[in-house]
Amino acid sequence: MKLKTFIVLAVLCICTYPKHTHASVTSVNAINKSAEEDKFEFDESIIKVRLKKLNSSLDIRYTPEVEKFLKIYIKSYRNTSEQLLGKATMYFQYFDEVLNKYDLPAELKMISVIESSLNPNAVSPAGAIGLWQFMPGTARFMGLNFNRVVDERRDPQKSAEAAAKYFLKLYSIFNDWNLALAAYNCGPNRVQNAIDASGGERDFWAIRKYLPRETQNYIPKLIAISYVFNYYNKHKLKPSFPELDLQMTDITSLYNKINLRDLSEKLGISYDMMKVLNPMYRQGIIPASESAMNIILPARYMNSFKNYLPHPDINLLNVAGQTNTLPASLDAGEYVEINYTVSKGENLQQIAQKTNIPINLLKLWNGLSNFTVNEGQVINLYILRNNNVFVNVSKEQLHPLTEQFVRVESMVEDGDFIVASLKSLNNDDDSIYNLTSPEYIYHRLDSKESIADVARQYNDVTLQSIIKLNNFSKDNMPKPGDMIKVKLVK
Repeated sequence: MKLKTFIVLAVLCICTYPKHTHASVTSVNAINKSAEEDKFEFDESIIKVRLKKLNSSLDIRYTPEVEKFLKIYIKSYRNTSEQLLGKATMYFQYFDEVLNKYDLPAELKMISVIESSLNPNAVSPAGAIGLWQFMPGTARFMGLNFNRVVDERRDPQKSAEAAAKYFLKLYSIFNDWNLALAAYNCGPNRVQNAIDASGGERDFWAIRKYLPRETQNYIPKLIAISYVFNYYNKHKLKPSFPELDLQMTDITSLYNKINLRDLSEKLGISYDMMKVLNPMYRQGIIPASESAMNIILPARYMNSFKNYLPHPDINLLNVAGQTNTLPASLDAGEYVEINYTVSKGENLQQIAQKTNIPINLLKLWNGLSNFTVNEGQVINLYILRNNNVFVNVSKEQLHPLTEQFVRVESMVEDGDFIVASLKSLNNDDDSIYNLTSPEYIYHRLDSKESIADVARQYNDVTLQSIIKLNNFSKDNMPKPGDMIKVKLVK
């Protein structure tokens, strides 16, 4: 009996062993294939050449930390990177104008990507707010105003202006961009302390170990995200572009009081569109002011707005109800797609001027790693059908839109919305490799707000779900000013 049992077991082992071996070999082959793909995609020599072509003002080095963040942005957080590439079309033209005004390196705009994930409503647990994450004291020092009606830290143009001035101040202290940007993150005193601790070294890479952990990773992140924004097409990243009225915008200043909801109805722009473009007006009202207040609109509506904009001391739209007459119907035109062939001797700057399309849009739309184009090269443009530049273009060259743009409704965020930004990816945090690591929407409790009030402001959220998510109990309830988790980011 024992011999018979032994023979049966032996046969079973022989029959099953090859199957396990095949599965193991398949698994090993998959791992090896993935490693080979990584080795090719993140070839150090190729990436170093590409980084050199950026002609950066920073001291760029390809370190293990830079490689790690590249893999995070390109592989682990691929979807997030595609969203950031798309959102850049909303803000980079304003950032570039300001940086160019102060003769600052263009790559400094990437600081906003790291700080806020290009979310003007981002709020850090420490209380920093806006695209450039200004703390209250620094914001006031740099001339930004904020209250319950207006928060200029959320204004794309004014916050960029304040950031540019702060960059200049920090650079005047350290005379080195790597150190200046490290100081932007942790403060000039900490950078100076790190210089002293290193024996007087004035090089970021030399003093790095003496800096706070987050600041140690700040420059590697900046290098990695700059690479991604310039070479994303090399890694088959596809930007999630927002709808064109959010990309092709214009800005103007005014001094009179305007109700944005009323204006949206008069111009025929959705109120959601108005809120997303003007996050600095927290109550939906532009107050009368002696200093210029910005308003951002889809470019195709700006002329109509300006034509009916009265003298600054006269209200265009009085909140009490008195309004100036705007045309009942505005023909702003429709967007079409065109495949534009580059002419001999033409460069991207000339095409941008000719078409009145911001150069960064041309670059991002076409996955260009620089501003060079070649004769005969075909680039994709989105234009208004009545664009006078293309008056002689045949109908065959104009196409209906093929791109699937992100609708504005999905971009409307609460005024105290917190996102997990690139800034939070720490060097020793293993969760950055874990795609299941939870990210939450947070909400700051107002003085007269209950948890039930918060639940009613969000879709798919109940009082019970908030209590469970935050482990609230009778003896552990939030107070006004506390940040509470609302729901998981999907």
